[in-house]
Amino acid sequence: MGKPARDISPDEQLVQILAEFVYDPLGYVYFNWGWDFEAGEGPDKWQADVLNDIGEAMRLAAAGQYGEAEEKMASVRIAVASGHGIGKSALISWILKWFAATRPHPQIVVTANTKNQLETKTWRELAKWNKKARDGHLFKWTATRFSREGHHETWFAAAIPWSKEKSEAFAGTHEAHVLFLFDEASIIDDIIWEVAEGAMTTPGTLWVAFGNPTQNTGRFRECFGKFRHRWITRQIDSRSAKMVNQAQVQQWIEDYGEDSDFVRVRVKGWFPRASVAQFIPSDVVELGCC
Repeated sequence: MGKPARDISPDEQLVQILAEFVYDPLGYVYFNWGWDFEAGEGPDKWQADVLNDIGEAMRLAAAGQYGEAEEKMASVRIAVASGHGIGKSALISWILKWFAATRPHPQIVVTANTKNQLETKTWRELAKWNKKARDGHLFKWTATRFSREGHHETWFAAAIPWSKEKSEAFAGTHEAHVLFLFDEASIIDDIIWEVAEGAMTTPGTLWVAFGNPTQNTGRFRECFGKFRHRWITRQIDSRSAKMVNQAQVQQWIEDYGEDSDFVRVRVKGWFPRASVAQFIPSDVVELGCC
C-alpha cells in the first residue's frame, strides 16, 4: 500500500491560493480583505485600474512580450501622478503585500520624499492593512522591515529613507524578484532614480512611483515626458476618487481658480506650468510654441 498523503495545513492551503494571484494583484486584493461591497468598501476604480495595469504588464514581461516590438522590456514601470487624498498609501500597501505574498524571497525597497513621510504614513499604512489581511499572520512588520515568518533574512521589504550620500541602497541585486516603491516620487532626488535604474535589467522587476506632481523637472516628471515610452502612466484627478473630501476640493477651486497651478497639482494631478526660475510654461514648450 502507498503512503497516505499528508494532510495540508490551513496555512499551506492559503499559500497555494496566494500563488494563483502571481499576475493578478487585483484578485489578491479582493481575496485578502473582508470587503463589504454593499457598503461601498473595496478598491476605488482608479486603484483597480492600476492593479490591472501591473498584473497585465507583469504577465507580458514574463512571456517576453512586454514593450514595443523594437524594445522588448524585462522590467515593468508604473508612474501615477495624482491630486491629494485619493488613497495612494493604501494602494502602495496592497502592491507590496501582493508582491511579497506571491513571489519567493523577493527584494523589496520602499522609500518616500522624506523620512517622516516614509515612517508615519507609507510604512504605518502597511501595518494597518497587514493586520486586516487574511495572510497577515504570515508576515512580521517592524519599524523598518516587513518579512515573511520563518524567512526574515531573505524574504522581506525594507523601508529605506533616501540619501544622495547612500544611494547604493537602491542598487539592483541578483534576486529573481525585485520591487521598488517610490512614494511622493516628485521630491526624490534624481541620483536615487539613476541608481535604481540599474535593477531594471533583471527580468521580473517592478518599479512603481506615486506622487503629487509638485515639480515640473526631475525624473518623476520625465516618466510623463521623454521617458514615457518606458512607463505606464496615469494621472488621477482627486474629484474622481471616492474617498476624497470633495467639499475641500471645491473650496480650493474657488480660492485658487480652476486653472491655477495649485489646483493643477493638488486636485487634477497635473504638473505645474512653471517653476520660479522658468519663464516659459512647460505645457507651452511641449506644444512647440511660445
